[in-house]
Amino acid sequence: VRSLANRLGIGDRLRLAAWQEDVPRMLAALDVYVATSRWEGLPLSLLEAMAAGCAVVATAVDGVAEVVEDGVSGALAAAGDERALAEHAALLLRDDDLRARVAAAARERVETAFSVERMMADWEALLRRERTGGEAGRVD
Repeated sequence: VRSLANRLGIGDRLRLAAWQEDVPRMLAALDVYVATSRWEGLPLSLLEAMAAGCAVVATAVDGVAEVVEDGVSGALAAAGDERALAEHAALLLRDDDLRARVAAAARERVETAFSVERMMADWEALLRRERTGGEAGRVD
């Protein structure tokens, strides 16, 4: 990766991080978080980045599409579409206002849809529905 970045003339702007003990500090230093998964359940690393206020670009696979609202709380591209991922990331890097809006929407999305309180309420509704035969509460 370093060799390719150097050949492309961006080696001085690329940071390849090793193991990190202080992930929140690392996320706070990012302008854009890019996730290029080809498959993913519920992407906790993506939720952490969004909660930290990162603008995100990700592949629209599995649970990612449930987390990121394309064009609102991030940008999505098809798995393997490196050009689209790069274009989304470049747009966010060039447009400070757009990046700030997307990052704020990402943080709000995590706080409202994926907070511990929301998950516990959903679990409670699910358990209540199971106990009563499916009539008491609905989990979205």
